[in-house]
Amino acid sequence: MPHDLQKKGNFPDFSDFFPSLFDDNSFWDRASLSNAKSNFKADVHETDKEYEVKVDLPGFDKENISIEFDHDVLTIHAKRQSETSEKNDEGQYIKQERSYGSMTRQFYLKNADEENSKANYKDGVLTLTMPKLSSEDNKKKQITIE
Repeated sequence: MPHDLQKKGNFPDFSDFFPSLFDDNSFWDRASLSNAKSNFKADVHETDKEYEVKVDLPGFDKENISIEFDHDVLTIHAKRQSETSEKNDEGQYIKQERSYGSMTRQFYLKNADEENSKANYKDGVLTLTMPKLSSEDNKKKQITIE
């Protein structure tokens, strides 16, 4: 009974079917790089009494950071724009650059007390402390039918 065995070299390599997934400039590398440019790093720590959110926002002005809390969703939005220019002795532009960008992150923080929350921005790090509502404040409320 003869066996029709073939050497490995006769089969196409899996990467031949999906070469872009295995290249140095793969889709996954490009996706992670673009994601890194449009998002900021954040740490969310939860205890029994509060949430603490730390967000890295180096290079942003405090005035260009907004924080919103609506229906248990914390939204942090930051934008920046910068313009630089260099002129020669005659006042002609040698180089002029502009860059604009914005980033937004959202976090689901169930039972957070927005009225007693505090935010601090120092050395490029935004720190939010959001106490949790007491269990009495979070209890279901019965609505009576008239």
